[in-house]
Amino acid sequence: MKALILAAGLGNRLGDITKERPKAMAKVAGRELILRVFDFLDHASIGPKAVVTGYCAEKLSDFVSANARGTTLFHNPDFRRGSIMTLETAVPFLDDDTLIMNVDHIYPKRMLPVILKSAAGITAICDFDRTLGRDDMKVKLDRDMRLTRIMKTLTDFDCGYIGMTFVKRTHLDSYISAIGETRKIYGDDSPVEWVLGHMAANDRKINICDASGIGWLEVDTQDDLKAAETKLETDKDFLK
Repeated sequence: MKALILAAGLGNRLGDITKERPKAMAKVAGRELILRVFDFLDHASIGPKAVVTGYCAEKLSDFVSANARGTTLFHNPDFRRGSIMTLETAVPFLDDDTLIMNVDHIYPKRMLPVILKSAAGITAICDFDRTLGRDDMKVKLDRDMRLTRIMKTLTDFDCGYIGMTFVKRTHLDSYISAIGETRKIYGDDSPVEWVLGHMAANDRKINICDASGIGWLEVDTQDDLKAAETKLETDKDFLK
């Protein structure tokens, strides 16, 4: 399985931390976010990896090349637009089973076997055990527990998306087509998650993997960063 890491964002809400460095290089409890993603992906089932850079691309490219040799690098020059542009930049990498993930999430290693066991077709990784706020990506399901809608502004929802999507090789053509369709219909400022919503709206099945009970951390704001550092410093087993 391949892994594609979307790491083009500016990270404005982290303030001075990302003034001269990409969000992916922000340190959480002494370790850069991008390295924490690679820690998570250190598994026998994960093969080739790619990172899409954007803001401060040269710094991130040099850092990845020095710390994760063999990683394919793509650059999205339109990183100030929607994350769909970042995803589209890496379409040439999509030729096998692929786990697509955001760089600003920290996941325990025990989550990956859960994903590998249940992921099929196109699968959005979700959980049911959080209180979702305004900035969380919300998911509505049908009776068969398949995704029907995904959007931050949903008021009727069943669970939350946690920043990862699995795409089976046999479903890549459909997924790649949906990237272009989503961008054409909704514009260049679309978030990458809207690809799933577009597919679901057009009767393409989107499964979910329930990762409830495992826990994960998002680092989007300075408050998130403080909370993540506190968690990692007080719970030494969290990342296992």
